[in-house]
Amino acid sequence: MLPEQARALATGTRFLVLVVFGILLVLAAFDFYWELRRDHSLGYRLQQWSRRYPLYSIALLALVGALLSHFFWQEFRAP
Repeated sequence: MLPEQARALATGTRFLVLVVFGILLVLAAFDFYWELRRDHSLGYRLQQWSRRYPLYSIALLALVGALLSHFFWQEFRAP
């Protein structure tokens, strides 16, 4: 792998990690806020949404499954 490709890959990986952990931090902050207000948790809200819209929840699960399978089944070609 060329050095500029390695730098681009490292930058993209850092950005992806920051975005994922940023989203998790925001979700945890919302859950903590709702806990302080003694309101329903994020898990309860998600469960109610998935019961209200079962086709959307199935489509969302299929999308997540397709993304995960894409990440885990792609072939790695060593230089």
